[in-house]
Amino acid sequence: MDVEGNARRTPRKRGGKRRWVVAGGAAVVAVAGTVAVVVAKSGPEAIAAPRTCHTSVHGTAPSGTAAKGARTPAGTAPAANFDGDGHPDLAMGALGDVENAGAGGSIAVAYGSGDGTGLARCQYLTQNDAGIPGKANYEAYFGSDVVARDLDGDGYTDLASAVFDDEPGVIVMWGSPDGLKEAVRVPGTDGSHVSWVLDQALEEHLVAGDFDGDGHADLVFGLGSGKGLLKGPFTRDGAPAATGPVAAPSRPSKDITSANYSDLVAGDLDGDGSDELLALHHEEPLGTAEFEERWPVSYLHARRGGLAQAADIDLPDAAAVAVGDVDGDGLADLVLSPRRGKVSHSAVTVVYGSEEGPGKGKRSATIDRDTPGVPGEEPQDEDAALVSLDTGDVNGDGYADVVAGSPRSKAYAKTGPEQVLLLRGGPNGLTGEGAQAVDAGDIGGRKSARATFGMAVRLVDMDGDHRADLTVAAPGDNKVRSAAWVLPGTAEGLSTGGVTRLYGDAFEPTGKLRLYMGGGGIAR
Repeated sequence: MDVEGNARRTPRKRGGKRRWVVAGGAAVVAVAGTVAVVVAKSGPEAIAAPRTCHTSVHGTAPSGTAAKGARTPAGTAPAANFDGDGHPDLAMGALGDVENAGAGGSIAVAYGSGDGTGLARCQYLTQNDAGIPGKANYEAYFGSDVVARDLDGDGYTDLASAVFDDEPGVIVMWGSPDGLKEAVRVPGTDGSHVSWVLDQALEEHLVAGDFDGDGHADLVFGLGSGKGLLKGPFTRDGAPAATGPVAAPSRPSKDITSANYSDLVAGDLDGDGSDELLALHHEEPLGTAEFEERWPVSYLHARRGGLAQAADIDLPDAAAVAVGDVDGDGLADLVLSPRRGKVSHSAVTVVYGSEEGPGKGKRSATIDRDTPGVPGEEPQDEDAALVSLDTGDVNGDGYADVVAGSPRSKAYAKTGPEQVLLLRGGPNGLTGEGAQAVDAGDIGGRKSARATFGMAVRLVDMDGDHRADLTVAAPGDNKVRSAAWVLPGTAEGLSTGGVTRLYGDAFEPTGKLRLYMGGGGIAR
């Protein structure tokens, strides 16, 4: 049987890979005469338990006291704590191969130890695990989007992931005193329905937030769907408390005939207690210069039990978005990696939040390498683009800081510095004062190795000193193995000493599979 040629859909990129959906009609015929056998189970099977991590430490850990009285800036994502021990944990989506399934996808989970930024236990999650619903399939991309929230209200953070096995769906792995132990597939999920998006079923995205302001974590999975909003709390069989509609974003311009669906981001940008939804798309017509490409950002807010697009909010084109209060006014701000026009692709733009919505109050600001205080010269090539963003209070002063990763991850990108840039918030908002650039060579990695250093970044206080620490992932490639680093936050910024390095083979011990750790992002 020619499976590859059987009803193949147009190939699309996802996380730097290509994904095809194959209709298995012939396979259905082959098993049509078999007799189904139902085996009774006493309860759900447990997920394979965590094991000791393979880590190393670069340099001497900085000494210092914990920040006192530091408030958590509005809009920063909560830390994950899957086992409830009070020490934050990390979960990284990995789009690579698993046993018997090319690009089947996996999730790398690292549990915090409470010993500085050390990581005690590691857990490797795939659909080959009997405790996780489904079966690892070719290009199912389990772990392509990962979010961490307490979805059932039991006090333990849960982990939700998108999956593309038989059809786009969501799997939830429940937290417990033993960590992530049981899993279930959310029933009845719908896909996106956006008329101007290319093959939207192959590019579904997942995000968590409190979109109705009731204090329970919700999920969004399905733009333009009548049940794209999955409201918490969820039952242990995966069912949401209710569902609601999510409007399809309006076509940004009449001349945009089709676009890629690139991301979803959530945050409360008007201070009303409900999160808003930001949907990112990308139009790349053949023959179009890079500065002419469209990167529209749509803004949806709570309306009539669901989410609808706000007609009066106009946001700049952007390739990545994060949310955090960088000016300390109590309202979360929108941080963008701007695109289109002559703006530098290594710049960061802040659209300040207000009670009327982002951009309705304080004037937006853009920081680039020409801004006083920002290290390094403005790159002279388009490959040095910032593609990942997060916010958190690195120095403990109560203002959200911004980290931005520049991994040169395109297939034909020029070789050059791969960096993570730190920009500090303050009473005047985001400025270049105290800015810092870190590359893999500064923390014991390979300098300028084209290893995708900075493809995913996350700011969370791993060591309990009330300063956010930076996790930065380098998913690697066929020649360079995956790795992630945890850099301590200090009063002076990010430390390049006492850095914990986490290797991909801490999860996939054979080293034979392309783990691509962090290619599906770091859960938030």
